[in-house]
Amino acid sequence: MLRNFIFVFVASFISTSAVEEVSKTPEYILPCRKSDPDINTCLIKTFNHLRPYLVSGLNDIDVPTIDPLFISKINIENGNGPFRVRAFFNNVTTRGASNYTIHNIKADLDKYILDLAFKIPHVDIKGKYEIGGSVLLFPIRSKGDFWAVFTDVDATAKIYGKEVTKENVRYMHIDKLLVDFQIGKSKFKIKDVINLGNIIGEAINQFLNNNSDEIITEMKPAASISIARHFKTFLNGAFTKIPLKVWLPDA
Repeated sequence: MLRNFIFVFVASFISTSAVEEVSKTPEYILPCRKSDPDINTCLIKTFNHLRPYLVSGLNDIDVPTIDPLFISKINIENGNGPFRVRAFFNNVTTRGASNYTIHNIKADLDKYILDLAFKIPHVDIKGKYEIGGSVLLFPIRSKGDFWAVFTDVDATAKIYGKEVTKENVRYMHIDKLLVDFQIGKSKFKIKDVINLGNIIGEAINQFLNNNSDEIITEMKPAASISIARHFKTFLNGAFTKIPLKVWLPDA
């Protein structure tokens, strides 16, 4: 779910106040020109300029704050390898996203393809969870509250878009999102209401922390797909309010 952050950045970056205000550029946007030979550097500056505005959110285009970032629900299913589980998360709160740093962008704006890479030094996540399946062939069922801390996060996202026209106004529409990430260190804690107060609940906590690297590696592909699916819908909702001319004047 860490990579969720970059998608909020992209939605906000190309945002404007409303369709009827095509000629106005909000203070949180630094427009770039497709003809700029150093377009990637321009886009990096735009993202970094945007960061302080994202802390309070962009209410005019329905982009929520990224610190804290609220996610109502997200589901992850992994049917391969030693960790075969279905995980359901809801009422998730993430803190720390506002400390992101965009360090690389490669853009092909003729094809509306964006490759972004960024870092987040520290992320705290909490919420409700329910997990069922098997771990190392042992059946597992757990439900309750969870907390997670991730440090030194390196994340990437690739956006495949296309141009669409509505009422003679051109916008960008996302066809596909691909995400990936690496985590320096991680720590987990759960309060299991099913196994509360017995040895199983404590064993799950110990297992999560002793095997966090392996768990993240196994679950990352499934998590990436679920996150991308969730935020593709969210971002396209934001893009419908963002005429191309606002963030790319020569588009």
